Amino acid sequence: MSKAFDYIADIFLPNRCPCCGSFIRWDGLVCEECRKGLALCENSAEIPPEGCSAAVSVFVYDGCAKQGIYSLKDGCGKGFAVCGAELLAERLNGSGAELVTCVPMARRKRAERGYNQAELIASELAKRLGLECDPRILTRRPTSLEQHDLSAADRNEFAKTLYGVSKKHRDIAGMKLILVDDVHTTGATLAACAQKLLSLGASEVLAATLCRAVKKEKK
Repeated sequence: MSKAFDYIADIFLPNRCPCCGSFIRWDGLVCEECRKGLALCENSAEIPPEGCSAAVSVFVYDGCAKQGIYSLKDGCGKGFAVCGAELLAERLNGSGAELVTCVPMARRKRAERGYNQAELIASELAKRLGLECDPRILTRRPTSLEQHDLSAADRNEFAKTLYGVSKKHRDIAGMKLILVDDVHTTGATLAACAQKLLSLGASEVLAATLCRAVKKEKK
């Protein structure tokens, strides 16, 4: 039913590539040209955020991938989330994780956007790993300050006060969790959320993101 609906909807609202905006098949995720332009992220030398045993990303946050994230945040890039989740699942298969959760979004911003992109990615990832996704473990307090406006040091301190624990969270004591977000930049958000999960008794937290900001080497 869902595929039939998508096919009919595509007649009136043609499917577009989330990275470049070009028309693609009704069931396509990313156009072939952009798929080739997505630089895969090497995770072997990556130091995980504090509190995380590992940090896995699939794309370098640049070019097509950056456009994919912008599209996802604008509400029309679900194909990019699905494409990235498929690759994340391949890298996390066999990790031993028992539950998938995500970085929370402030209620106001979620109401404006209509969804939390980290939750969307987490849900798609959980499906492919055969795990449950619970996005309601952590909370985010409302604030008008944006982390991308802060220095790396200030982000770390700000993030520690920004995230909290839901009053009616499930028991995660002894569980190995996958913590999902869209982009890993300084790691401040992932570290703050991982520490909250560990304080609830989680045995281990794996960070998983679609993209990773990689510093370019000076020539």
